[in-house]
Amino acid sequence: MTETFTFETPLVEILVRGTAVYLTIALIFRLMPKRQTGNLSPNDLIALIIIGGLAAGAIAGKARTVPDILLMIAVVMGWDYVFNVVEYYFPRLRGVAQDSPTLLIYNGRLLKDNLKKEKLTEQELDASLRQQGCANISQVKQAILEVDGKISVIKMNL
Repeated sequence: MTETFTFETPLVEILVRGTAVYLTIALIFRLMPKRQTGNLSPNDLIALIIIGGLAAGAIAGKARTVPDILLMIAVVMGWDYVFNVVEYYFPRLRGVAQDSPTLLIYNGRLLKDNLKKEKLTEQELDASLRQQGCANISQVKQAILEVDGKISVIKMNL
């Protein structure tokens, strides 16, 4: 019973492994199109995925000791907090950790290269425009794919 509450994995290894997994997943999410990540910030999404995986391992009995699991969760949560604080205080770093909004329509003209970059089809864009009361592209001054994956629409002044 006491073995369950002692460290089995060296602390440095836990810190290195937790950091490596966090940074690898952060890079993967940074390369993904915005509309795939939903409403969560990339950092929060990474933390939730890793913690879910760690918790699943603990529940299934694959984890060795409770302190190892708790420390790994603390490492992931710590990185999530650090990245959020750094992005807040150093806005220039947001461009590295977060994507920027993408212009999809400008003055009624579809920007196909930007749609292609974001892996967004014209049908998906049309559906989003209809949800916001625009029957066709000619009514749109700007359509922007926001960082959270939602499309903002600014209508033409008629």
